[in-house]
Amino acid sequence: MIGFISNWERGSLMKRLIAGKKLKHQCIYCNKEIIKGDVYYRHREVFEEDEMIFAWQYVVCPKCKYKEELHRKRFEKFTKKCIHPQKFIVTKYRYIPGESVKEPDSDICTLCGKIMI
Repeated sequence: MIGFISNWERGSLMKRLIAGKKLKHQCIYCNKEIIKGDVYYRHREVFEEDEMIFAWQYVVCPKCKYKEELHRKRFEKFTKKCIHPQKFIVTKYRYIPGESVKEPDSDICTLCGKIMI
């Protein structure tokens, strides 16, 4: 049985912390070292599998977190108004059951990721 507990399920994506001392971890995006007094964000995930508990965490500096949030907001706005140019449409193929022949399944816009049947 696989159990999964994460900070996302608890309602917070990342925990805002202040470094009490220099950390061994660095920002996952820009490799900036976190020194005493710096604000940083930590995301920690813990899950259980086969009676064992596994955990990992990553650290993000405030600048990179802000950039990532802005990027996500801009991309959500873009996906709503994407016109799906023919140049960026890719056909996805799937195998016919019982045969080794592929058939067209759907078209996907590589800009926004929307599936067009």
